[in-house]
Amino acid sequence: MRLSALAHPVAGHGRLCRVLVPDARLRNTWVRPPTLTGYGKITGCRADLLRLGALIRMAASSPHSAVHVPLRKNDLADEIAYWFRDVEPVDLLIIRKDIGLRPSAWPELRAGFRRRASEARPLTLRTPEPRAPHYIQDDRISLTEHAGTLMISGPASALHQVGDVMTEAGELIASNRDIHQWGHAILSSLTWILRGDGGAPQGTEFDIYGLDPIFHKARWA
Repeated sequence: MRLSALAHPVAGHGRLCRVLVPDARLRNTWVRPPTLTGYGKITGCRADLLRLGALIRMAASSPHSAVHVPLRKNDLADEIAYWFRDVEPVDLLIIRKDIGLRPSAWPELRAGFRRRASEARPLTLRTPEPRAPHYIQDDRISLTEHAGTLMISGPASALHQVGDVMTEAGELIASNRDIHQWGHAILSSLTWILRGDGGAPQGTEFDIYGLDPIFHKARWA
């Protein structure tokens, strides 16, 4: 998949050299962080989940890049507004663990992008192709919320897994019976990547939901 993005240069933060931001917003995607209750979810339409999977694989493949996906200002769909009565939606930041970015450094970095917007450079990304999701021993991701952003980090192989699961979920939307009937449904989960070979850390669960009116039969009735 080819995606357009803005590359913001970064210096002084470990191995991180740039932060990539998709040029076209993912306007039909929302993230509920698991921080408050231990249960989080990513909800999106088919097109957005496919793009998000590709962006996550991009982050997995680059030892010097992070991917920032602005989502928290998206208008909430009526069908899921109640999911956010007790917690605010958040952005996503996907980064390899070996890059060494501290979550507490993120607000300063993000503010710098706004101050130095003219330094950002447009580019076209060729993202890695998806693979069938498969379990690898000790592949785990960590979830850290800070300053309105959920950071997803882990080894490259684990982030590839996350991207592959996200793509698989997006592909399921077109044929999912619950999507056809209700317009939204649970599609998959990232909890097994959190768990590794044991229990989910701090009881955290993190699922992927589809919400796509295009495939809701009531729309065409």
